Amino acid sequence: MSEDPHSKGGPPTFIQPGARAPTHAERTRTLVASGDSGTLSTVAVEPAGFPFGSVATYALDEDGSPLVLMSDMAEHARNLAEDRRCSLLVTAPESSGTGRLAGARATLLGEMVPVGPEGRDSATSTYLDAHPGAYWAQFPDFGIHRLEVVAVRYVRGFGEMSWVDADAYRAAEPDPLASAEAGIVAHMNDDHPDHLRAIVDHHLDVPGEVVAVEMLCCDRYGFELRLELATDHDDEPALAFGRIGFDAPLTDSSQAREAMVALVRAAPD
Repeated sequence: MSEDPHSKGGPPTFIQPGARAPTHAERTRTLVASGDSGTLSTVAVEPAGFPFGSVATYALDEDGSPLVLMSDMAEHARNLAEDRRCSLLVTAPESSGTGRLAGARATLLGEMVPVGPEGRDSATSTYLDAHPGAYWAQFPDFGIHRLEVVAVRYVRGFGEMSWVDADAYRAAEPDPLASAEAGIVAHMNDDHPDHLRAIVDHHLDVPGEVVAVEMLCCDRYGFELRLELATDHDDEPALAFGRIGFDAPLTDSSQAREAMVALVRAAPD
């Protein structure tokens, strides 16, 4: 399927020629790596066969497999002892005013397998690096389990979703700008709205007048924008979206400023 955010209709999206965007595998890996908890769904023993949801904290191993610390006495552990099939739903924090259904989320499906003695210390250490206050990890009834992912469903928001190949998810790398993204977006919107307008005017072929620009998100490949377009008479501005690409993928958030400056310099005064 198309990964255009509005491939199913809605406001138009204007994309700079040659601009790259993260794949859904990359977006999923970034989302899951940015979180540390989700909803674990198992097949209930009682009442038999019903889906059973639990809150679960996790850490990721090297290939993005979630490591979950659980007690043998937990209901979901009891369920998993009978049927290892489960899913873990991870959601992005809710953005102000957008609502939960407009936010990104990913469901990892697979089998939850206890980590054996040969890997238990390493897996527990990985989990405790992410959750240093989890003193209960030393309790005798707690153990580390690994979710062996076989399928991934990614939803970015309305109109953009796909099944992600599990091997592609494992091979993908989290976006290096993820931890700094909110600050980059806020800085550009608060301090450089005129520069954003200049970038749009030069790099996007948008018919009509762009009257307002807002950066929505930023990643290693570029960034996305909300555009307001002038309309006839006194009508409300028309809504559109845009995608601008960097000259080359960024490998560190410290490179974002230089990449933005290059885009501004390319735009005529």
